Amino acid sequence: MKLFSTSGIRRKVAEIPPNFAVNIGLAISKAICNNSDSDVIVARDARSSGPMVEHAIVSGLIAGGSSVERKGIIPTPALAYHTHKTNACAGVMLTASHNPPEYNGIKVFDKTSMGLSPEDERKIEEIFANNDLPIVPWMNFGKDKEVLGSEIYNKMLLDAGSQIDPDKFDSVIVDPGGGAGCEVILNIYQELGLNLISINGMFDPYFSARPSEPEAKNLSQLLETVKKFSEKKNDSSIGLAYDGDADRCVAVDEKGRFVPLDMLISLYAKYIVEQNSGKGIIITHIDASMLIDKLVNDAGGKVKRTKVGDVAIGNMVANEKAVFGGEPCGAWIHPKHHLCPDGPLTGIKILEWVNERGPLYQLVDSVEDFPVNRIKINCQNDIKQIVLIKLDEKLSSKDEFKDILKMDGLRLNFEDDSWVLIRPSGTEPYFRVTSQAMTQKESKERLEYYSSLVEKEIKYTQK
Repeated sequence: MKLFSTSGIRRKVAEIPPNFAVNIGLAISKAICNNSDSDVIVARDARSSGPMVEHAIVSGLIAGGSSVERKGIIPTPALAYHTHKTNACAGVMLTASHNPPEYNGIKVFDKTSMGLSPEDERKIEEIFANNDLPIVPWMNFGKDKEVLGSEIYNKMLLDAGSQIDPDKFDSVIVDPGGGAGCEVILNIYQELGLNLISINGMFDPYFSARPSEPEAKNLSQLLETVKKFSEKKNDSSIGLAYDGDADRCVAVDEKGRFVPLDMLISLYAKYIVEQNSGKGIIITHIDASMLIDKLVNDAGGKVKRTKVGDVAIGNMVANEKAVFGGEPCGAWIHPKHHLCPDGPLTGIKILEWVNERGPLYQLVDSVEDFPVNRIKINCQNDIKQIVLIKLDEKLSSKDEFKDILKMDGLRLNFEDDSWVLIRPSGTEPYFRVTSQAMTQKESKERLEYYSSLVEKEIKYTQK
């Protein structure tokens, strides 16, 4: 039974009834903690369904023999960092990240601060599917305690931001979106001495002020606020926005412009390589722009790619001893600190970078990304892999590609580094096709050609 997607278990709240969460807690206790008196840290985001899911999964963990420390509402990276630093058996974060409020989810971390490996996820799924969920004798039940907050994590953030000169910014305007990062971001950034202006800075279980995903169309209030400041002569205000569980961070430059996500990660990756004496490995996924390759290679570094998802990126960052890794969506991993994508830490790192190399608008204007086009194609979940195998057979026989990456769909790389990605969605009944090329015309033509191949194969398989 498949429970885990690219980022934990995530579904509508109606599909996470209490008995489901209890059984997941029992499965975690058996698969990860061996039904022993191991410590598990549990936290949640600000969703209204959080307490229900928390009580249920904690019941399962305790009945399975695990002792639980409940941290309340804190960011996902804070939960992961505490799990790592206290050497807990596991950390359980109850969140659906950037999804709407009618969703919730369960994300499990190991003591390295990374999400569980696919092998450990499979162990939980097998135990759950087989209903192999023993309750330990009552005298072996785990203990339960509530220790609210994220003191250890907060100290790490303060240390990470100690080199920022707050006088370089007229103001830092943050939009946590009513998510789990509200308190941490406001308290720590103010303690760093920044002139902080907060938008949507109180916990909002319904994300009523704006949708949780920090993309340009959802950040009109932040964009307008930064733009008002930018109209003042020589104003150096910058904007930062976060998602529901604060593992993502995006930026708005001093002119009030949303910084394109691929451009932001590419520029920052280049900076990190330069900080590392012109060497180092950068990890990203197969759907990231070739701009990152160009800038990192020019700086002397090397880009390696893996499949979409922060767990895959975190594993590769650790295995390759990379200096930085991340997804363009704003889920960035800073391995000097830990291996979980971290929005509040990313915000601090962006400020540090702009402090040294900025202003941000000049960094953005110094490069131009290559044209990219995308499309979603409807496809039933049960035939996705059949369609992908048939496409692989047909495309692998052609000699027009420099290489084909197959760790997550098919990324067709051409000699000039342009590419097409054909990838089945991990969470929705779609195939996604992405095309990036040197010109808009070429990008669109390839998108049309390869999406038609996918559509034909889907129709043929459905017969």
